[in-house]
Amino acid sequence: MKWEDVCQAFPNQWVLIEVVEAYTNEENERVLEGVTPLNKFPTSMEAMNAYQQMHKENPQKELYVLHTSRKEPNIMERKWVGVRS
Repeated sequence: MKWEDVCQAFPNQWVLIEVVEAYTNEENERVLEGVTPLNKFPTSMEAMNAYQQMHKENPQKELYVLHTSRKEPNIMERKWVGVRS
């Protein structure tokens, strides 16, 4: 599913999505080619709680919480420097 399709299916709502296909362009922006909406939420707090739970259970999945009022996801990738523990 494309981001535009998610916006049409869930207008003006917070959604938890899983990225199925994406790449990072020259500007370090994630370009989402295909996503799967996992759930919709009335508030960002509820959406973030669901994200935290799902990320804890499946840390390998690429998940985002976004509001469908956005025309574009605009997700910037940051490079980690240093050691994570």
